Amino acid sequence: MRPARALLLLLLFSACSQPRRPVLPGAALDGPDAADQYYAMKRRGSADPQRSYAIARAQMHRMQRFATAAESTTIGDPPSAHLSWTFLGPGNIGGRTRTLIIDPADNNVMVSGGVSGGVWKTVNGGAHWEPIGDVLANLAVNSLAIDPRDHNVLYAGTGEGYFREEVRGTGLPLRGNGIFVTRDAGATWQQLPSTATPDFQWVNDLAISARDSQRIYAATRSGVWRSADGGQQWKNVLPTTVKGGCLDLLLRADAVDGDYVYASCGTFEQATVYRSLHAETDSPWTAVLSEPGMGRTSLAIAPSKPSTIYALAASNVGDVEKNQALLAVFRSDANGDPGTWSARVRNDDPQALNTLLLTNVIAASSKACGGSGNSFVTMGWYCNTIAVDPADPERLFAGGVDLFRSDDGGRSWGLASYWWGTQQSFMHADQHNIVFHPRYNGTSNQTLFLTNDGGVWRTDNALARTARNTDAPCDPSLSQVVFHSLANNFGVTQFYHGAVFPDGKRFIGGAQDNSTLIGDLAGGTDGWVVRVGGDGGFVAIDPVEPNRVYASFQRANLFRSDDGGREFPFSARRGLNDDFLFITPFTLDANQPSRLWIGGRFIWKTDDRGANWRQASTSLDGQVSAIAVAPHQSDFVIAGTTSGAVYWNASATGSTSSTQWNRVSPRDGWVSSLTFDPLDPAIVYATYAGFGGTHVWKSIDAGKSWSALEGIGEGRLPDLPVHSLAIDPFHRDRLYLGTDLGVFVSSDGGATWQADDGLTPVVTEWVTIGQGARGPAVYAFTHGRGAWRAELAPGSRRRAVRQH
Repeated sequence: MRPARALLLLLLFSACSQPRRPVLPGAALDGPDAADQYYAMKRRGSADPQRSYAIARAQMHRMQRFATAAESTTIGDPPSAHLSWTFLGPGNIGGRTRTLIIDPADNNVMVSGGVSGGVWKTVNGGAHWEPIGDVLANLAVNSLAIDPRDHNVLYAGTGEGYFREEVRGTGLPLRGNGIFVTRDAGATWQQLPSTATPDFQWVNDLAISARDSQRIYAATRSGVWRSADGGQQWKNVLPTTVKGGCLDLLLRADAVDGDYVYASCGTFEQATVYRSLHAETDSPWTAVLSEPGMGRTSLAIAPSKPSTIYALAASNVGDVEKNQALLAVFRSDANGDPGTWSARVRNDDPQALNTLLLTNVIAASSKACGGSGNSFVTMGWYCNTIAVDPADPERLFAGGVDLFRSDDGGRSWGLASYWWGTQQSFMHADQHNIVFHPRYNGTSNQTLFLTNDGGVWRTDNALARTARNTDAPCDPSLSQVVFHSLANNFGVTQFYHGAVFPDGKRFIGGAQDNSTLIGDLAGGTDGWVVRVGGDGGFVAIDPVEPNRVYASFQRANLFRSDDGGREFPFSARRGLNDDFLFITPFTLDANQPSRLWIGGRFIWKTDDRGANWRQASTSLDGQVSAIAVAPHQSDFVIAGTTSGAVYWNASATGSTSSTQWNRVSPRDGWVSSLTFDPLDPAIVYATYAGFGGTHVWKSIDAGKSWSALEGIGEGRLPDLPVHSLAIDPFHRDRLYLGTDLGVFVSSDGGATWQADDGLTPVVTEWVTIGQGARGPAVYAFTHGRGAWRAELAPGSRRRAVRQH
């Protein structure tokens, strides 16, 4: 019998994009393209973001540091200039992870990289991970390699070049900053100076010669590079200008007279597989496979028969059903020689399941599973990986959205994992890498590791039965392959927003690819739970009735929980019809918690907890990107837009669709947050994302006029996207900023700024004040390193609220 839960999901699938692990029927699904476009818009203003980040880092090194030593304080102590950050989690959710290496000498030692979370290491097989690369100048780790002779030497390539930056126009620091090396198993890292160039901003793959560990190959946006001296100097041995550059490298382990190397280059444009028989020399690279319409192509060698090579290719042609879906699985039994490749399976195969290796299976099978219609979400440009069983050249695994296995050399395929299931075959969606245990033999050891958008996963029965019949996409119980998450203190979650429950013991945040997440002190860092689904966005907690919680996914899809976030059964968007941002800002009126505000091209208001919404403004200049309600004054509401405009209304609760709000424009750009002084509603701060111009502004007349708070001299803020601002309730001139390179602090109301020494320089989307263990604390929700808390020291007594 097909699970009822699957049927409910399918009924609404056609209105959504690709999901993760929803817990609501029809919960929204994440959209990597839309997420990138959202980030691109936020970070406009720099022709070369990597250079801008490098300049900002250099300026940070010259700035005074905000100390981080823990300090014991009691009521009456002077304000402390110290922050001590504590990781709150989630350690059990994971995040997008593209690379994993296992120490050949000690298989319990593994190293992985979060795409925006740095390098992580486990010494007990994944039972616990620790970050070991926080000193890297760039945390966008996309590739790793280990020296085959000295396992203390590791190389980390930065920059995710499969579709981001130029391919999708994103300005995130997912653009890399070269290759980094550690020679002491991760204790210290250094950038290879020779890679601090535009040619190494996207290091898609790394490989080290088995014959000479000083010889390293790097696949980058500009081609394949070779170093003969451990990365001190490099030569471009296979230049390319194809979109995406070179993405995949393979070195034959059995080659005895040279480096026998394959490279796959191209995505969204014609892709080609090249081969060099003596890559250690300047011998030519030969195109060995390039079928018309071939897109991103991943490669695998059969370890037990190295003359057998497989290629999993996406398609660049066709309609929505086939573009970026499977083109073919190719095989050569003659060392990959030109003309020896044959297609084992294509997109027109009569067995529908065989055609879905790079497509969201459950969506494309909606009709077969009882839904109303198929929806083709093709992902070959994003998740595309293949591997051959070390003991059997006829058995191979392919990872797209889910994991497949073929036992007949790629002719037919069975479904092994189900991203949407709840049974043993559940594994997070979007597979990026397949790694066999070093002692895998296909019998007593069937252990396989996978990296995906949920971190690192493991199966110990990789050869168990897979689902192959017509009901395969519909019933997760048909696969007997069991998967386990190894996200144990693997803190690489990418938050967009977060909030703290009034008691300071529970936390909630919306995360890219990983839904809305709730954690608590009792459950610890590895006790967070998934709620709502999709790309989690803004959240809110009723301060009077904290069991009432709001969560959202992309484009203003709001849900309400009345039981503290255990279930979110109530849709809270009736009447909303607007052009909303991918991550839509909304806010709850703490003075009247039944009222919420949200915005797209217009401002909207609900007075009944989202049961009904009403338009509360005329058309605005840009889309609403920030919104806030004044403390103690529900009538005063302020909103910022993607054009840089700030709108305010001192009689907002009575506004209608014909109400024109007051408008002022401190500068052009993207207003990323608006924050009222908790004790004085006439004082409000605005932050701006993007590069160029002043990023922090202050108004002391309730938004009518604004002054810049950029700082001066060495206390001037670097030119960085700023996302949020929080005000220390003990010391109201102390301001905390969340930026693309961590947290900055001002102790003099913005006259000067200091770089915080506590958090790693990760994208910090949201900083907010909430209850801590001893009183107020500052919370940071990061895009790549999860959620953090730092206790605040008490300060002077609060003064009375000033009305405006």
